[in-house]
Amino acid sequence: MDIQFDGFQHAIPAIWVVVLIASALALSIWTYHRADGLSAAWRWMFTGIRSLAFLLLLLILLNPVISVNEQVTSPVRLALLFDNSQSTTIEKGSYSGEERYREVMDMLSPDPVGDLEHLVLETYGFDSELLSVDSPDELFLDGTRTNIDRALTGFMDILEQHEAVILVTDGIVTTGRDPSATASRMPVPIYTIAIGDTSRQQDVVVQRVTHNPTASLNSSVTVEASILNDGFPDRDIQVQLRQDGDVLSEQVIRSTESRSVQQVGFEILLEEEGLQQFQIHVPEVPGEWTTENNTRWFSIDVRDDRLRILHLSFEIHPDVRDVRGFLREDRQVDLESRTWISGDRYVEGELPDRPDTLDLVILHGFPHIDLEEGHAREVAERFSENALFFIGSAGQDLSRLSTLFSGQLPIRFQPGFRWQDVQIHLPSDRSSHAVLDFDIPEELRMPLVRGGIRDAGASANATVLLQTAYRGNQTQIPLLAVRTTGNRNISHLNAYNTYLWSLSTREENRSFWHGLLNNIIKWTAAQPDEQLLDLTPAEPVFQIGEPVIFNGFLRNEAGEPEENAAIEMVVENDDIDMRRYVMSNEGGGRYQLEIGNLPEGTYQFTGTAARGDRDIDTRSGGFSVGGVNRELMNTIRDDDLLRYMAQTSGGRFLPHEQAGDLLELLRSDISFEQRVETITMSLALHRNPFWFILVILLLTLEWGLRKYRSLH
Repeated sequence: MDIQFDGFQHAIPAIWVVVLIASALALSIWTYHRADGLSAAWRWMFTGIRSLAFLLLLLILLNPVISVNEQVTSPVRLALLFDNSQSTTIEKGSYSGEERYREVMDMLSPDPVGDLEHLVLETYGFDSELLSVDSPDELFLDGTRTNIDRALTGFMDILEQHEAVILVTDGIVTTGRDPSATASRMPVPIYTIAIGDTSRQQDVVVQRVTHNPTASLNSSVTVEASILNDGFPDRDIQVQLRQDGDVLSEQVIRSTESRSVQQVGFEILLEEEGLQQFQIHVPEVPGEWTTENNTRWFSIDVRDDRLRILHLSFEIHPDVRDVRGFLREDRQVDLESRTWISGDRYVEGELPDRPDTLDLVILHGFPHIDLEEGHAREVAERFSENALFFIGSAGQDLSRLSTLFSGQLPIRFQPGFRWQDVQIHLPSDRSSHAVLDFDIPEELRMPLVRGGIRDAGASANATVLLQTAYRGNQTQIPLLAVRTTGNRNISHLNAYNTYLWSLSTREENRSFWHGLLNNIIKWTAAQPDEQLLDLTPAEPVFQIGEPVIFNGFLRNEAGEPEENAAIEMVVENDDIDMRRYVMSNEGGGRYQLEIGNLPEGTYQFTGTAARGDRDIDTRSGGFSVGGVNRELMNTIRDDDLLRYMAQTSGGRFLPHEQAGDLLELLRSDISFEQRVETITMSLALHRNPFWFILVILLLTLEWGLRKYRSLH
């Protein structure tokens, strides 16, 4: 250890330093020069102790700095990054698969003898992520994806005094970004060892399938597939669309070159609801080296998104025909109609027994003044949980309506309410509500309808979207108001004779009415968004052998991330028993579950989030297992990529046949001798408490001696 004084670090002028030192000495001498009863020796002792204490304080104030130089030794550290993906075990050409790969691992992990005793080899594996292992024997070579860029990025985060990185891989990237840019930023050289084989084998591969992941029931979906032909020129190749082993459709493509990619398209008519699993399959072509990449699975989530609407009319009126005609023209609407005659009788039959299957109930003119009280209550109770759209009529009993749906209507009525001819008025301060999210003319000149001009107003928590105007004057009386209560929406169009808007000669009037009616129906039928649990599989289709992963995010009823809940998952299909799992809590409302490999098939899952005895939310869905193994899509070693990564980082490229030469190359490039470094540390003495303790001890000594000599 070598200690060197570097000087003082302060901003005090030199003249003031001299003045302070002289003042400290003068004060010490003056304190004791008149002390009677002390001999000269005692006076000089007291003066010296105090002067020394003052000088030490001044020394600390001037901030003296010293440097400490120390020599340390450190080993040579190298990082070994082994590819853990399945493509490294493929036997092809002169490469004997896993057997040869294990031999390369042994070559690159020598015993620490001779000049290698100062060499430290840190072993890592990687596939889709960087893996920390103690030895290559811990790698099972079963990764379903290869992400070299993420492996290098992850290693850079833990890079510490390494001399080089030895990257052992076939260079076949199946996921993630091109690692070339990351390799060029590496602060240490990358030595790439290329395993695998560069020869091409005769093969037909289903490379890619493009399709919409979701679709509506009874709709058609176009599916396009990319078929790679490698080594079969001028050959007819069958391409099949299959489901559950049945061939739904088949096409034949004619290859033109030794290596080509051709597109083929299929149309699928989706006639069943739920997650539907399909395959694009190429029957084995004689001479191809493997058929494992001849099938690619994909799934389409088929949803019945048609709106089931019941239009219940209590008066025969042109408005009824107008609304029903509009709904029948909408392909997204499955309409049921009932027209009241008398008592509890309807023209089209009895009321539906399952109101829970309806997305929306339109009560047109309910209740009529002639409707019996008992049946009116039966209707109100039957549809008390449904989304409701009320439309006015001349024979409507509004006082009974308010009683039957007490506290639920967007509009409240007073006893004196009367129908009048009114104009439509758009409030200037209206909110940007979804119902009004369509092109509205700057100036509306709609035909008069029957509405209210007094004795009505908006209920609490309701939103008024349209008001009435009477003889050109705004009335503040709602014509259209909406409200969300619990898990349903309620709309109220307090007007009739709106059929005149459909008969208007002005195109903008008809467009406004149809746009308004469409938005009212779609918004009211939509369930308010109260989703607290977001639960999704990491992939819609998982490869065979790939772990199934779920990601979840949970909010509590206050809208804040819920960090103290438990989410139980149930996964099942027709071929396996129900399996239960509990998601791990990742913090911040995030949850994750990895359940390992599942057999090929289509699965359903249900996740229930709970805290204590309280259930928060439940989500269900589906996923498939059976995607083509990405590691078999391309089996040709990418020497160009590995060579570029080595050159741009300052390393070297070696094929696996020359892996035994790597240590000699490293010995010549970076040497394996133990590193000796000199570490210099600068120390500011004022940070050391020793000096302050010494000052306190000197002042304490002076005080003790003064007491001993009885000085005051």
